[in-house]
Amino acid sequence: MLVAMPNTPRDRHTPRDRRHALRSPQRRNFRLFLASQVTSQSGTWLQFVALAWLASELTRGGAALGWVAVATFGPLLVLGPWTGALADRVDKRRLLIATQLLVVGQAAALGAVVLAGVGTVALVYGLTLGYGVLHAVENPVRRAFVAELVGEDRIANAVSLNSAIIAVGRVLGPLAAGALIASAGIGWCFIVNAVSHLIALAVLLLIRRDALHITEAAREPGAVRAGLRYVWSVPELRIALLLTGVVATFGFNHQVLIPLLAHQTFDGGVGTYTLFYTAISVGSVFGALAVARLREIDLRFLAGAIIAFALANGLIAISPNVALAVVAGFATGATALLFVTASTALLQQRCAPAMRGRVMALAAMVLLGGLPIGAPIVGWIADIAGPRAAVAVGSMAALLAGAIVLRHLPSRNTNPTPPEFVEASAIRSSDVREAEEVRPGVP
Repeated sequence: MLVAMPNTPRDRHTPRDRRHALRSPQRRNFRLFLASQVTSQSGTWLQFVALAWLASELTRGGAALGWVAVATFGPLLVLGPWTGALADRVDKRRLLIATQLLVVGQAAALGAVVLAGVGTVALVYGLTLGYGVLHAVENPVRRAFVAELVGEDRIANAVSLNSAIIAVGRVLGPLAAGALIASAGIGWCFIVNAVSHLIALAVLLLIRRDALHITEAAREPGAVRAGLRYVWSVPELRIALLLTGVVATFGFNHQVLIPLLAHQTFDGGVGTYTLFYTAISVGSVFGALAVARLREIDLRFLAGAIIAFALANGLIAISPNVALAVVAGFATGATALLFVTASTALLQQRCAPAMRGRVMALAAMVLLGGLPIGAPIVGWIADIAGPRAAVAVGSMAALLAGAIVLRHLPSRNTNPTPPEFVEASAIRSSDVREAEEVRPGVP
């Protein structure tokens, strides 16, 4: 049986719509969600930066930083299909509230360990692994929850604004981390993160369930296998995920490489480290917001964004001084989030609503789960050949991935969409019924 692509119009926005790119926050629930994301994402990035710096101080090696990334994102790589199925089956709002509460406890425990002076490498790895498990549950449900907040017609805009808020957290978090590390100490970074998630939890409690656009998923065995078959059967979803996986594995390892660049390449301290992170984060805000006004997102756009990232990231590898490296970092952050936000919007729009939790879990797996695979490799390359070489490897992988996709896409002047991109391959009828029958309110 051939399955048509989900009915997702590419250009229904009037000029008035495009002038109001920030229209999604007009909905109360979405405004509250964005407010919770500002605090929680700022705290999360504060903790990421503090963890990387703590590992760097404890070990002085790139491999150790890679293993911190493994502990943080590895559980998502392993558990993603099951946590995605869980997100499709349960109340997303309640699951988000539960995970926020548990993250508060994890961050507070990590802060207490470091402040007490018993923060050994093994203990830090263990508590970080605990966060990784919570993150494996929280990430896909948070991504899928965006569609329930705004409805099908505003997904791309909402995804863009949510990505921009996350990018803002990437700006505020590293800045706060640099200030706290230099003044109060690393331990207080984790305490502040616990407080930020506690505030986010209070805001999430204000979201009204009766105003959500909830899709009731079919509760039947084989949900994980059905999700995997569905994604593989739709070429646009499959290729977008493969692109993301390649770039995430080899190109998005800045949490490993930035401390090494600051320490080893530019002989800097926490100020240089924070400056690098801030430049990338500020660029990310601009890259995420750029998607809010896009009328069409397709594979050609994703491939172009990857190539732009490869070029910007490559400039970091060849920058002769900190000033030029920071400018290159800004461009790298902008192009990276341009790709990530566009890819997320494409996946949200092209997938069936009943499959959204599983598709977003797979997206999180390849985006964040690629880090545990690539981080130790990139850290090893940095130890052997230096941080610049490790950055260059990521750029080459991104450039190759984008070039391959562009090479196999048809010319715009001939056939804009090849047949295999129009309709999906045969998949089991039970998967189709699960994906297509449960679509209340969707034309």
